[in-house]
Amino acid sequence: MFEPRISRRVRANLALLAVFATLGASASRAGAQDSIASLSGDRETAAQLARIVNAARERGLPVEPIIAKAQRGALVHAAPAKIVAAAQAVARRLSDARDALAPRPTPGDIAAGEDALSITGVSTDALRAVRAVSPTRPVAVPIGVLAQLVASGVPAPKATAIVTELMKRGATNVQLVALGTDVNADVVAGTRADAALGVRLNGLTPLLAPAAAGQNAVTAASLAGGKKP
Repeated sequence: MFEPRISRRVRANLALLAVFATLGASASRAGAQDSIASLSGDRETAAQLARIVNAARERGLPVEPIIAKAQRGALVHAAPAKIVAAAQAVARRLSDARDALAPRPTPGDIAAGEDALSITGVSTDALRAVRAVSPTRPVAVPIGVLAQLVASGVPAPKATAIVTELMKRGATNVQLVALGTDVNADVVAGTRADAALGVRLNGLTPLLAPAAAGQNAVTAASLAGGKKP
């Protein structure tokens, strides 16, 4: 859309940052309207954005990601039509994320899901896979780590398999975040994503519960730092 081309490193950092920025975040109706009104002197653009935000709020979706996207567009002086289109895209991804993370996703879950879906390769199937492992607890952090791994260059199917398996084996949010951060740092330093992931998993998996019997061979190889047989 209107976003400038950014490095994979920055994209990865933004992916995880969005998780923590949205956890527990809430904006009042007046605050949201003030944010929209300050974006531009273009009344029609402001009116369109207000309609998008109000429609999302009425559907029970968190509106902060929509406002943030519009603000970033205004910051880089994007065309009003592109700002509106980007806000609409965020609203659609929020809706898709909520559906994929049903039945009771938190606002943080939905926002993290939207951010993950904005990364090429991440699908609603990946969100459903994470939700299936943790049906009743918040999943914003695992989703954010999955998104960070994909943004760092790990193929989405592999990232999904690894994150869900680590969840099953009792990995904490702190351990998951450390994995994503360390892999990203290794990639920034010049290591291939798969190699970086393998090394970091070799350090993490001995600390976790044993893999379940009948574990998928591809996932088992990934968790051991190896390659698909």
